[in-house]
Amino acid sequence: MSISNDKLKNYAEMFELIHNGICIINNQGLIVYCNKSCLVSLNTTEDDVIGNYINSIVDEPLEMVFRQGITCSNVLRIVGNQTLLVNQAPIYENGQIIGAIHMFQNVSELNSIIHGTGEKESSQIKEVLELLYHGIVIVDKEGFITMMNQPYCSLLGLNMDDVIGKHVTEVLPNSKMHIVVKTGQSHYGDFMTLNGRDIIVMRHPIRKNGEIVGAIGKVMFTDVEDLKTLTQRLNIVETKYNYYKKELKRIRGAKYSFDQIVGDNEKMVEAKSLAKRVANSRSTVLIGGESGTGKELFVHAIHEASNRSDGPLVRINCGAIPANILESELFGYEEGAFTGAKKGGRLGKIEQAEGGTLFLDEIGDMPLHMQVKLLRVLQEKEVERLGGNEVNQVNIRVIAATNRSLDEMVKKGEFREDLFYRLNVFHIHIPPLRDRGQDVMNTAHFLLGKLCDELGITIKGFDRQVEQLFTNYHWPGNVREMENVIERAIHLAGPGSYICLQHLSIHLQNLTEELNDFSGFSLEKEIEMAEIKAIKRALKTTKGHKIKAAEVLGIHRASLYRKLEKYNLVEYISD
Repeated sequence: MSISNDKLKNYAEMFELIHNGICIINNQGLIVYCNKSCLVSLNTTEDDVIGNYINSIVDEPLEMVFRQGITCSNVLRIVGNQTLLVNQAPIYENGQIIGAIHMFQNVSELNSIIHGTGEKESSQIKEVLELLYHGIVIVDKEGFITMMNQPYCSLLGLNMDDVIGKHVTEVLPNSKMHIVVKTGQSHYGDFMTLNGRDIIVMRHPIRKNGEIVGAIGKVMFTDVEDLKTLTQRLNIVETKYNYYKKELKRIRGAKYSFDQIVGDNEKMVEAKSLAKRVANSRSTVLIGGESGTGKELFVHAIHEASNRSDGPLVRINCGAIPANILESELFGYEEGAFTGAKKGGRLGKIEQAEGGTLFLDEIGDMPLHMQVKLLRVLQEKEVERLGGNEVNQVNIRVIAATNRSLDEMVKKGEFREDLFYRLNVFHIHIPPLRDRGQDVMNTAHFLLGKLCDELGITIKGFDRQVEQLFTNYHWPGNVREMENVIERAIHLAGPGSYICLQHLSIHLQNLTEELNDFSGFSLEKEIEMAEIKAIKRALKTTKGHKIKAAEVLGIHRASLYRKLEKYNLVEYISD
């Protein structure tokens, strides 16, 4: 729910008559109205403030207004070379906060009005002080009280006529107003005892033509307990803010760091070194490598090590989303852009990544017509939603990944050359698991520990035969395949045991003998393996009849017997 135009119109008619600066913001913190006095106080124009965040003009604790509904009264703010007194309060409608109102009073302006020559002006400012502030006292350059509003008189238990014209120390023995007049130094958040009660005040000198002509004092808190209460509420807000910040980072931030990328292989070390080097830059990164090598792991690590780590990491798979949907997912759309468009429109992934990193996975599968629009985003850092006319600037860092050869696709006309060069500013290639030598088992042990923690099962390690199989296997699915194999084996092995061959899939078990023999590869070994296979097949075909088997093989019976002994095929030697 937000502030309606009709409500704003009603506010405008009323607030233009008020001398003080009035500013209204919606529930997103955007300025939707400023009266003329506010524009004068802030020394700006309507075009420069409407639609901007209030914090771009004056730093305000919006979290307290919108989350807690707290009214902040008489807060001193420095804006440029001006000192402003600011009051801030939430605007409610049907029990919900729909915005906030800010009231500005320029202290310099207040000074000049107070020291005007007319009795009429003095009367007007007195009325303003009575209406807007509580606990206000003004003294001249000698420290004598020239004005005190009724709230301050009520705190003292005195009448206004009893204090005007008296020296401030006669009325307020602990006051330092006369010291402020002499030194010209402001006091903020100072403690003062009033009728046995500790209050918190601020004091500010009043200058005219560069000369100190008096001072103004204001009660900020009438009781220290009020400050304690506010502090407690602020602590609660801060705690909630930190919690939500952590949760947002957990959900939309990086899940992995460089410490979680295992590998001592030369190629892997080089890839990590390049990734760390480029992490803190704004340059676009293109990560290549086979499916399952851990490209996304590198994306998370780069984002976590960058100065954008507090921002979101937004991922979109360009190959998993149909072409007619991909554009709206990436660029977003306005209300009514197409049939079925969500009311109010929708932010695309590009705008969702504002201040963070956009990860374009499987970029090689992006349709050509989409590549043109993406190129504009990369070059101009701007995006236009579907069905919209407004161009929005975006602050994002793009990392793309693919398992395809983009340069070959460019030669075939399947990928735009200009986009390829724009993406390929910094290229990192992730080597396949089979090319990483001893890293294969290092990765296996890392995944075993990770999965045991997630599943709550303790496994001692891998059997020697499994380690030999893992080392020799070519792993077409790379790390992703290995993780699936180990997770299945953990469940079959059970707590407190080792992962053995029987805990692996039938496919891997059948490869064991072949892979073990392959580990000692030579031409002679290959010939021997072929002979053993042929002999076993011939004997199986002839149901163990050696003479017939020799005939099938085209060798003498004696040669068959020698080979049976050579290859230790004991089960076939005896008749």
